[in-house]
Amino acid sequence: MNRLVVCCLALALSVFLPDHASGQECPLPLDDHQVVVETQLSDKQLRDFRQLTGQKVSEFQRYLTVVADPDQQDNIRELAIENALMLFLPDATMQVGSNKITREYPLAIYLRRLKNLDKKYFDIAITFYDLALLGDWAETDRGYLTTATYFQRFQAFNRKGQPVYKAKTAKQMDVDLRNRKDPFYEEHRWTVLLGNVRLAETAPRKAMP
Repeated sequence: MNRLVVCCLALALSVFLPDHASGQECPLPLDDHQVVVETQLSDKQLRDFRQLTGQKVSEFQRYLTVVADPDQQDNIRELAIENALMLFLPDATMQVGSNKITREYPLAIYLRRLKNLDKKYFDIAITFYDLALLGDWAETDRGYLTTATYFQRFQAFNRKGQPVYKAKTAKQMDVDLRNRKDPFYEEHRWTVLLGNVRLAETAPRKAMP
């Protein structure tokens, strides 16, 4: 698992639109006033970014499993938290709870709370069922927006390996695609960042006897 987290680090920093001719990152052209010339993407480019969005969702899911796993080394879990946050907008939030009672946390706090559940449960397993569902891009005055829905199963176990708690949820996250100035290359690039995550559907939670 250590290798998995390290290998995912490069992807977590940012996902850029590839140059289809060279396979390299393709910065947007600027005019004499340093204004981005290209303001819209082609259907082909939007399809490419839709695929990259799916990859980012899968990457976030892998980080969640690492953060929740008490068998992982602490530094690996911390790295997973840092990498997960890089996939999201800075003010992203995570909604948790049931259909009747929900709470919303800043994503960084949610990930810390998830990591600290090992103080309450002996073992924790987060798995994902079905493929993530991606919506179509909707154009805005800043770029494009869509949503991605993923399906999560949470289980907690006692020292005997018996399940003491479980829940199944469908979660829907915002996805933001726009041209941003890359702080490292100091160039404008179309990038995908994940946004707020909401409960879309929750199966009845069960506390096991």
